[in-house]
Amino acid sequence: MFWILLAAAAAAADLGIKRWIRHHKDLNSSQPILGGRIIITKYFNPGAMLGFMKDQAKLLSGITLVALGLIAGLLLAFTGRKGYGLVKLGLSLLLGGALSNAWERLTYKKVTDYFRISIGCRRLERVVFNIGDFCIFVGTVLAFIGSMRKKPHG
Repeated sequence: MFWILLAAAAAAADLGIKRWIRHHKDLNSSQPILGGRIIITKYFNPGAMLGFMKDQAKLLSGITLVALGLIAGLLLAFTGRKGYGLVKLGLSLLLGGALSNAWERLTYKKVTDYFRISIGCRRLERVVFNIGDFCIFVGTVLAFIGSMRKKPHG
């Protein structure tokens, strides 16, 4: 149950921030925070990461729903098993981030992205993210690392 609640908390936190950004920031605005390392920027992405499939909204929505089902199924399958803490953590974060982005994609036909990272890499500075995106990335990495372990932990 903990892992499902963690996924729900990640999704709720990201959706809450997205709602605040939609109502309080201007489109493509820039507000540096944390010494300029993070720049709050409101942007709407009609596609997946980096605008992928932006012109295929119905197909992207279908793929999103199938992926959510698969991730949720995997998490439920691992939840009943001893160990595999890193896999469960990864799948929980992955599910939470995917839920948040899917909710917006299905509700608004676009996903609210709201921050850029400024660390000296111009290519990275042009990409606008949301917390759900980071949950998806970190969750995928953790689940992969956890699945590569010989002996289950956690």
